[in-house]
Amino acid sequence: MKHFIAGLACVAGTVLTVPANMTTAQASVVSSSAIDPVNALRQQFRAGRGVRVAETVRLSLRAKRTVTVRRKGTLQFGPSGIVGAHFVRRATVRPPLEKSDPVNVRHMISVGETYYHFDATPADENLPEGKKWVRASSHRPQKWHAAFGDQDLNVLEPGTLALLLRSAARRLPDQGGVQYGGVVTQAELYKASRSFRDQRFLFEPGGKEGRLKIAWRLWVNRTGLVTRLVTSRGSDGMFHKASSDTRYTGWGSEVTITAPPADQVIDEADVDY
Repeated sequence: MKHFIAGLACVAGTVLTVPANMTTAQASVVSSSAIDPVNALRQQFRAGRGVRVAETVRLSLRAKRTVTVRRKGTLQFGPSGIVGAHFVRRATVRPPLEKSDPVNVRHMISVGETYYHFDATPADENLPEGKKWVRASSHRPQKWHAAFGDQDLNVLEPGTLALLLRSAARRLPDQGGVQYGGVVTQAELYKASRSFRDQRFLFEPGGKEGRLKIAWRLWVNRTGLVTRLVTSRGSDGMFHKASSDTRYTGWGSEVTITAPPADQVIDEADVDY
């Protein structure tokens, strides 16, 4: 169980004036046209700053079971983007695989290129005494696993965010910000998103899999920062359908994410699974 669920112009500094005879709705459109989410995101890439993330993912299995995954944590930025992540992930299967199946709780940390995890419930019985965290093997991409293990669209990646904005089928004013919506294929996402490529261990989706569509809705606030992402997609062979709802808060918070204590860490290759 524990290893199963694995072009808008920037107008910074410009004051917008609204003619007296313009309606409120028209004013909203004018204001929202000045929003540049990609630039707003890049402005957040500062050392020691970050954002809080809360997410719910629901996966419908062909075996008439539903997996609900709730993830909550913090991301740390550096000048080039995400440099750290610390999340707690809770997965529940209904109906359970066994009557005694508890909620699966995993703690996850990514620091730089390294990913660590430990299973709190149920506890990992394969670890030697005194060891709590497992350091994942370095021979495969792991950098993004703690941050985006359950979400296909990484809107904290400028290339992915730009792809969605270019392909948006609708764009509506929303409480001073903007709501976008559209559809993207896995093939398009693979080309634009490094984190998506890493999650797939660099296996490019082709044929029917590459044409699989992910429907999405994205909300940004009046400064252009993402506040919410909702996605859904159909069957990919394992899951009958999947949906997610992710919220982003606390932009610009002071964040420092560090690796677990060295004496509590064991390499994945040294665990007798």
